[in-house]
Amino acid sequence: MKKLILVQWNVKTGPLNIVQFPPEEEIIPNEILLKIWAKLEMNSDSNFCSMKESKKFYCSLLKIHKIENQPYFIILELDEKDDVRIFEEILENIAENLINNVGKPYFSHVLTETYTTIKHYSDLDEFQIFLRLFEDKSRIDILQILRKGVFSKSKLQDLLEEKFGYANLNLDLLLTPFIRLGMISILNDAGSDISFYLTHDAYACQIPPKKPPKIIEIEEKITQYFSNSKIIDDDLIQDIVKIHQQPGVKELNSLLREDVSNGIDFEIALTIVKNNPAIMEELERFSFIYIHEEKRVFLFSILQFVKFNPSYLHPILKKRYESKEISLEQLINQIEFISK
Repeated sequence: MKKLILVQWNVKTGPLNIVQFPPEEEIIPNEILLKIWAKLEMNSDSNFCSMKESKKFYCSLLKIHKIENQPYFIILELDEKDDVRIFEEILENIAENLINNVGKPYFSHVLTETYTTIKHYSDLDEFQIFLRLFEDKSRIDILQILRKGVFSKSKLQDLLEEKFGYANLNLDLLLTPFIRLGMISILNDAGSDISFYLTHDAYACQIPPKKPPKIIEIEEKITQYFSNSKIIDDDLIQDIVKIHQQPGVKELNSLLREDVSNGIDFEIALTIVKNNPAIMEELERFSFIYIHEEKRVFLFSILQFVKFNPSYLHPILKKRYESKEISLEQLINQIEFISK
């Protein structure tokens, strides 16, 4: 991502105010803004669009200020290598806070922080994207459905409403982590609407540290704990993901991994998690750390996400095809995806 641009829009006269970060002299041309406006006007199904113009690549979200009833464009100028699909979710998340602070004395700070947030989001590693996927129950429910193989967009929306009570979900937004992780592929099938194909399934699990702590008591507890598989159930994963997203947990895990044998002082660990003892309690409750009686903290287990080929789909697809739930084209495409 190169630039964040915020445009206040007047339906009759066009752009009123344009601010951007970084604050460069060159401002986005009005002709580009008009083309973005026209593209959004023509697509009533979405308030998000993307376009290439004069060797530049843009995506934009249209948002209405709730109090002023004033439209705003939040525009990103992207690098050509950027996958535009990953930016809709983050723009939706930051839009309201950004436009609600327009005109406030600290707005320039908000603009800078928003740019940093978007930049960070676009640079998330695979582990962090998995956290975003499994933090959301609707995404977990989508994955449950896709574990039966290909579904058209309309059928997936219907099932989400029938089975879980979800109505008017923005599927494009919810599927962003699946796309980034290479878990689904999207095709326009002949005689049908868009279809989503499962290319990889995934699960969360706990694994032991590579080296055990020096304290025999803790080593024995780890051995006993991992005497059976530690795949995490769907009903627990949200709580576990939530604790791993708390301030300082990533840094604490990194420090504990550096010296698994000796652990670290409890007070140091507490400082890393912003002096929040509840975080330490939760990490211990879920067996990610062990707090020894001598007030030292040891790494007990590590959260890991595993992608795998959904070869289990073959008999499921056969039954779905025979019952005419999926077409021959969908059957062939799905088999090809899981055979690669």
